[in-house]
Amino acid sequence: MDHVDEMPPAPYKPWVEYAAALGTFAGVSLLNLWLQSWIGYQAIALVYLLAVVLLALFVGRGPILFGTVLTALGWSFIFAPPRYSFHIGSFYDKMMFAMYFIVALTVAQLTARLRAEQLAEQRREEHARALYVFTRELADAGDQADILDRTIGQIGKVFQADVAVVFAASNGKQATQFSQSTWRLDNSEQALAQQALTGNQVVGRGTQASPETAGIYLPLSAGSAPEGVLAVRTNSGQELSSEQRDLLENFARQTALVLERQRLRDAEVRTKLLSESERLGRTLLNSVSHELRTPLAAIATAAGTLRDSDQLTPLQQRLSIEIESATARLNRVVHSLLNAARIQSGQVRPKLDWCDPADVVRAALREVAPLLAQHRVEKKLQPGLPLIRGDFTLLQQAVTNLLVNAATYAKADTTIEVSAVANGNELALEVSDRGPGLPPDELNRMFELFHRAPSSKPGGTGLGLAIVKGFVDAQGGRVQAANRPGGGATFSIFLPIGKPPEVSEETA
Repeated sequence: MDHVDEMPPAPYKPWVEYAAALGTFAGVSLLNLWLQSWIGYQAIALVYLLAVVLLALFVGRGPILFGTVLTALGWSFIFAPPRYSFHIGSFYDKMMFAMYFIVALTVAQLTARLRAEQLAEQRREEHARALYVFTRELADAGDQADILDRTIGQIGKVFQADVAVVFAASNGKQATQFSQSTWRLDNSEQALAQQALTGNQVVGRGTQASPETAGIYLPLSAGSAPEGVLAVRTNSGQELSSEQRDLLENFARQTALVLERQRLRDAEVRTKLLSESERLGRTLLNSVSHELRTPLAAIATAAGTLRDSDQLTPLQQRLSIEIESATARLNRVVHSLLNAARIQSGQVRPKLDWCDPADVVRAALREVAPLLAQHRVEKKLQPGLPLIRGDFTLLQQAVTNLLVNAATYAKADTTIEVSAVANGNELALEVSDRGPGLPPDELNRMFELFHRAPSSKPGGTGLGLAIVKGFVDAQGGRVQAANRPGGGATFSIFLPIGKPPEVSEETA
């Protein structure tokens, strides 16, 4: 780290400067008592004048005025005739007394002003250098912890203070303190930090809000909600001057900007990694799925040919049927992987056309008839269902996946209900079962990709419901999962009902 000149708080102690003025007057008076044997009393006034000018290089305006009055009265009382009296005899001495007072005060004030300007310029230079070094330190930081560690070190060195950083609370958690802080905040100090965070304003020592506290609390805000609070307590216990407070606020603002930049940089890196990961995953899914379709088709064909050859023993017949069943199941998994890859890559482009919801339900039931053989299927289709504008194939696949899901989790000999009802401007396609139901905290996550409830049976992929959502969303619909009264679950597809085209009647 670069070295930064320490700038501890320099409290103003007026009594020290007034004591210096009094001491200067006493010392110069003793010197003049010794010099009066060689120089006249008029020249002694010049010695006093020189002392006042030199005093102005070290003290403020009040002590200078005090020293000017002391030297003028001292010259009049001790040296000007008549001596040891404030009465001045000659007109020349009176004029000299008046001119001395005016000249001494004017010269001292000008000298003090030059000194004040010099000190102010020096402080500005120190503050600018400190801010430059601080900014360069933050620019070299690698992560958030490094940024905060450098911030605490630099502020502690520049202001000779203990420093703490409090992070903003998130997700209902309480605000936390940075582990490398040099000031451990108690409950009352944590409350002040929370006040600064909530109000996005500076509180604490030297402010209107809790001015008697030990430290000052500055929100780390870069124009948005604060990401934390910077708490500073000087080792001397003195209040920061206005210039030091301005510098500290610049430090806090610069820290907030760097933290915001680091947060955006981290988010960009995460987004890039996530994008690359998704792209790689889609590529692998697509490649593996396509490579599996050909051998699966060959296995299914070979097993079907063997089963129909009438040359197999009963055991071989059962084995060929199991091979066909397993092949069909694996084929559905591959088909789901392909559909998931299409959804993830944004390649699902439905071919919208007017279709009958009843036809969609019947086609889906035919496709999964073998899986539903051990269940009772009850259709509840509202008479006179309106046509809907959608992709028949995608809708059939969505309903099929819901039926497969119900057949998987519902016990044998239970009823699976399939219903289609028009309600206002929406058509509801529902598949209900009497399975174990869904955990209440999992209802909003059932349609996420690769998500499986904790109570799910082993062997699933977590793709079926995600594909349902992807296909339905692509057609402007929505999906919903809910538990049924008495046990079981209901999965619903809601599709908008449009105005079907008018069909002209044929005239004879």
